[in-house]
Amino acid sequence: MLFLGLSLASTALVGWVVVASLAPQTFARGDRAAVDQQINLLLKQPRQQSDLPLEVRRTLLERLLALGRFQEAQLVLQPWQTENPRSFGLALLMADLRRLNGDTLRARRDLTQLLRLYPDHPHVLQLLILVDEKDGKGKQAVRRLQQRFNARTAGKRLELGLLLADVKRQRGLSKAAANLYVQLASESPTEARPWLALALLKQDEGKVAEVQALLQKARLRRFGDGQPDPLIDDLAASWSLRAARMRPTQKSALEAVVDKPQGLH
Repeated sequence: MLFLGLSLASTALVGWVVVASLAPQTFARGDRAAVDQQINLLLKQPRQQSDLPLEVRRTLLERLLALGRFQEAQLVLQPWQTENPRSFGLALLMADLRRLNGDTLRARRDLTQLLRLYPDHPHVLQLLILVDEKDGKGKQAVRRLQQRFNARTAGKRLELGLLLADVKRQRGLSKAAANLYVQLASESPTEARPWLALALLKQDEGKVAEVQALLQKARLRRFGDGQPDPLIDDLAASWSLRAARMRPTQKSALEAVVDKPQGLH
């Protein structure tokens, strides 16, 4: 995946990542009405959840997440996690659901415990940043993450650095993020991800020539010079097409904004 770290615009990406790893195909299975009926039955009789097959639990949880019924999803997840207290994925998803349901205090407590067991785990740190954002502590979260990054040895902090750069980009610090991607590419000379992340940033800025050069750098690190790379070939084709479509409309779009100012979301 190109998206390195969590996008802070996502409401429940950690939950989706965990559930996808638990049951990649179950959401499409089964009759929707039957599944919804099972959900209502379980919520009325939670003790029966332990008797359900694992596949059914997964489907129920996915359906609740898809419908945005996070409080009910937490009720379904609770006995499952109790039965599997050592499950990292279930613990992470529970923390995410608590965050989504407004219980940031317990979400933070759960994540702090996970960090003791899994120091600097990117998924835990990602979710902790979302909790901080929800509590209005986004700037403090970035500072803490920066301190963690500075304390690590160069060449052994790629994952942490990618997360830090992604958070900076999401907070509008594009230049700082770009500089960090370059630094990470230098510290980890065999890794293509920093160049891919920087290419994504430059694509957002509409700098097509820089994007192509960065994709070529990533290609060299992935497969070597002259070797086919389906991922980068697809990205180059897609981004170039998007840029080509944007060029003829840039002037009129700018004029429209000037004539009729619109707020940014």
